[in-house]
Amino acid sequence: MRKGECSVQPVGFAAPVEEAARQLASYLSRLAPVEARALPAVGAVSPGNEARIVVGTSVSLADAGLGVLPKPSELDDALAIIPKRGRLFLVGSNARSALYAAYRLLEELGVVFLRPGPGGEAIPRSRTLALPARVIREKASYRHRGICSEGSPRLEHVLGVLDWMAKKMMNTFQLQFRHAGVFWRRGYNQSPEVDALAKRQGLSDADCIALDDRVIARCKELGMVVHRVGHGWTAATLGYDGVDWNEPPSHALPQKLRPWVAEVGGKRDFHRNEPSNTELCYSNPEAREAFLKKVLDYAKQHPEVDALHVWLSDAVNNKCECAGCRKFSPTDWYMQIVNELGRRFKQEGIRSRLVFLGYFELIWPPEKVRLAADNAIFMYAPMGRCYWHALDDAKCGESHDLRRPALNDFQHLGGNKTASALARLWRAADPADTFLFDYHGWAAMWRDGLGMDLGETMAKDMKTMEELGLNGLVSCQCIRAFYPHPYMASAMADTMWDRRTNASSHRRKIMSAAFGKHASEVEDYLSRLVNMVRVGPTHRHGTVFGEPVKHREELGEIAEIADMARRRFGVLAERERDEVVRLSLELMSLHAEQTGRIAGAYLAGLASDRRMVARMRAEYGKRLPEVLDQFSPWVDPKLAEPVWEALAAAEKLAR
Repeated sequence: MRKGECSVQPVGFAAPVEEAARQLASYLSRLAPVEARALPAVGAVSPGNEARIVVGTSVSLADAGLGVLPKPSELDDALAIIPKRGRLFLVGSNARSALYAAYRLLEELGVVFLRPGPGGEAIPRSRTLALPARVIREKASYRHRGICSEGSPRLEHVLGVLDWMAKKMMNTFQLQFRHAGVFWRRGYNQSPEVDALAKRQGLSDADCIALDDRVIARCKELGMVVHRVGHGWTAATLGYDGVDWNEPPSHALPQKLRPWVAEVGGKRDFHRNEPSNTELCYSNPEAREAFLKKVLDYAKQHPEVDALHVWLSDAVNNKCECAGCRKFSPTDWYMQIVNELGRRFKQEGIRSRLVFLGYFELIWPPEKVRLAADNAIFMYAPMGRCYWHALDDAKCGESHDLRRPALNDFQHLGGNKTASALARLWRAADPADTFLFDYHGWAAMWRDGLGMDLGETMAKDMKTMEELGLNGLVSCQCIRAFYPHPYMASAMADTMWDRRTNASSHRRKIMSAAFGKHASEVEDYLSRLVNMVRVGPTHRHGTVFGEPVKHREELGEIAEIADMARRRFGVLAERERDEVVRLSLELMSLHAEQTGRIAGAYLAGLASDRRMVARMRAEYGKRLPEVLDQFSPWVDPKLAEPVWEALAAAEKLAR
């Protein structure tokens, strides 16, 4: 091997292992003046092979004389970086873990992965390539480390996030519904930055399925665990597409199927005229068998699915009230379905595992039917929780009666005290596998800094999942969710990999990589803003926006500080030569702009200036497409929701 050359040898022919070699060759040449290249994959390392770096799985490198290697596992990720005989061996418990070992090596060499897209990673440059001389052994703290697609993505956004996830050692990706058209159509046809022609063209179901296939193919190349579906099974059972929440029925409900529909208030009909949000009569054996068959047929037709989500409707107080259904609680009926599916999956040789959820009325564990399916994964989804505080914060929310409510008398969770207590109740059901399904990156993140520090909440949540009996997180979030800074996303990924991660030092590392010498100024601005927006003790969850009449003066101060920060970060960004820091500052300037618009809207409403409110609405309508176009990979259209809400509140105040 020539001086200045660094060859990388993939051992084994799994796609993630070969990807690891390609990625290393690309990055090492940017880290130091070396000629790095990926060699063709081989089945085993021969004694004469002179590659400086060797990457493979514990199985493919079992005979390489490396000592203790990560225990082979398809489910659990572990890695080792072993210097031996003048070489560096990167070993994974499976193929994707070998890819993680490559990225872990790059982290050891100083690379910081912040976000997808240009300006997304800090890469130091050194005069020489100094590979580590110490052994590094790591095992993921949690099994499930994933993202479920939400928001308004396009294909380039999803592919970018998948690559970022691999770099952050996240192993799971979920596409919702039987195809993800509801999200693709938002991204391609409805997002404000999309041109008028694209909006008119639309996407067919075949287009949406093709986009799903592209995503799944990339997941397989990266070795990721593929999750699919969730919503829509009740609609599909009744003969409807079930690929959107609010999709109206394409035809009248056949009279012969009406007995399959839940009886609510003495009637059997669609809930809100929405098949996907309509529940079934699970005491009806025909309805139950039709539901089971729909799931089984899909599972057989989709062998690419590693974890198939089988959820009921996405609505509340719509459960069947007939005499037969009253014999069991909604969760007990659900457990009967899960147990039967688990049995039939095994019987018919379906390798996919099932995912069932605790959500809305199903958030209470079963009372009479014990979970028997050991090929089922329990997913805890505390919709309605608070993101000001950690999920296990015992002071967040009022004391709540943990007994199951009367049928169709469900009330949303009263804070995190209740949500965490219910999670602990599920431990008695003894599910074989579990994870948290949560929503930090869906709606809450666009309010980060406006009374809460979402990154701090995320870091705490990732540390405490184990105590709640949960083995990881699948984050139901916008794909374009890297705003206003990269800490929340990194806190999620990095702390799931190692729950011992020190939150304060980790935050300093991420913010310093993102903002360089301006990191402390950014942190000071955010901390000051959080404290100014909050009103009263933190567990009262009060903000100046909740009582604007009482806090006119504070709103004026927030508007002034936000305007100063917008201009300050904007000027710093214009002067900045580093692409990573420049983008980070531009995103912070956008955050300050958003904050100023929100505070300004309330002030205009308090002044009864209806013309000003109307002018602000029109101006923001023009500005939003520019923002979404400029920051396309990192900012979803949900960014606008807090501004539109503030303008709506201002219109009421101005009347």
